[in-house]
Amino acid sequence: MSIAIEKTQAPARAVARKLLRRDDGWAGLLFALPHLILFIVFLLGPTLYGFFISLHQWHVLAKEHPFVGLSNYKAALGDDIFWLALRNTAYFVILVVPLGNLVSLLLALGVAGVKRFGTFYKVAFYVPVVISIAVVSVLWQWLYNTEIGLLNLYLKTAINGLRHMGMALPPFQPLPWLSDPHWAMPSIALMSIWWGAGGNMILYLAGINNIAPDYYEAATIDGANTWQRFWAITWPLLKPTTLFCLVFSVLGAFQIFGQSYVLYGGGSGPGRAGLTLVLYMYQQGFSQYEIGYGAAIAYLLFAIVLIFTGIQFKLMQGREEK
Repeated sequence: MSIAIEKTQAPARAVARKLLRRDDGWAGLLFALPHLILFIVFLLGPTLYGFFISLHQWHVLAKEHPFVGLSNYKAALGDDIFWLALRNTAYFVILVVPLGNLVSLLLALGVAGVKRFGTFYKVAFYVPVVISIAVVSVLWQWLYNTEIGLLNLYLKTAINGLRHMGMALPPFQPLPWLSDPHWAMPSIALMSIWWGAGGNMILYLAGINNIAPDYYEAATIDGANTWQRFWAITWPLLKPTTLFCLVFSVLGAFQIFGQSYVLYGGGSGPGRAGLTLVLYMYQQGFSQYEIGYGAAIAYLLFAIVLIFTGIQFKLMQGREEK
């Protein structure tokens, strides 16, 4: 009798399970719907519309926007100023990404080894990250001042001290941090490293704290010194964190805008040495009102960043396989 009841109830249970699965699917969709709407309205929609604009001769004051296809892209690739901005941006990336991650890693290693006041140092190194880039740039404008800036003052004091100690050094000449084309991008890079080092420091610190202490204890018993423990244990186990930091550092460095814009008052510095791709895109789109041309520069930048990110993933995967 019980077997017969079970057989008659089995189809009903199967139908109920299907209904529950459908309800779960609809419930999941309803939960995801607010984020999906925001994604479509504020990200996917503007992205597609921006590409649509890049295919037109889109001047803000014009009544008509004729379709020009890839002409804006061809014009950008033949524009000497575009290539100058790309070189400046690549120079900035080369300066900031490796040095910035190295500084963040060193800070993380130092904070991880501090037993007292560890929280104080974490907060102190992370505070610049939460400061607006406009505020940071104005602050560093004073630091970079050739005549009264603190950087030149400290350098002058240090060199004079070394000269009094008997070292044969020439008299100090104030460095033209922002007025010399050769110093423009290194100055922006130095400020950016100070501004963003704390963010990656927290990520590296989290990776270091996730390494089991047993590895270090075993290595110490085997006679490994501090450098050997770092090279054989810490660095290999930090590869996922390093990949994450490198990828996002490259993404952020290619999008540099606020530093150049504020330091040079909306301009591009001496000899356009501070001109970057995003700044050039802004100048074309919102100063010259050539929205179509500016959008084409934006999508060329997107393609460049995508290529660099893919290369990074390939290199890191190749090292892991070895």
